[in-house]
Amino acid sequence: KYTYMLSNDWFAGESESDKGRIITRGRMFAENGNTSGLFRTRVEIQWKYKGETDGMPSADETEVIDRIMNLLTEALERSKIAILTAIHIGGKQALYVYYTQELQALSGKVNELLGKLPSLPIQIGATGDPDWTDYKQMLKKFGINH
Repeated sequence: KYTYMLSNDWFAGESESDKGRIITRGRMFAENGNTSGLFRTRVEIQWKYKGETDGMPSADETEVIDRIMNLLTEALERSKIAILTAIHIGGKQALYVYYTQELQALSGKVNELLGKLPSLPIQIGATGDPDWTDYKQMLKKFGINH
């Protein structure tokens, strides 16, 4: 079994998109998970919210989104199913980016945890990214040396 250490150091950055301001929180040195070669699939969990006029979530929306996503992330990382690498918030959506080693295990954990809650406005998508190209591009965009 390959063991890896996850950094819990994060950076915050701001960018503009066609939907307005986007705040990004990215995990630094998460590529330690990449060197294991296990986490080859990039997964996005997109949470649409009503938001304020500037596209950012209201205080109540932020509390609910953070609470549920923290529970999910803790379960996914504790069970070594997935690693959270970034959170992008703005433009009336919160986008959580994970890398997983097994999409079915991730889906099962998401269904297990979120299935107990009322229906949530989320969509999940996955793409192969064995070299963590998206993660590396995010670090480069914000001037983070890795």
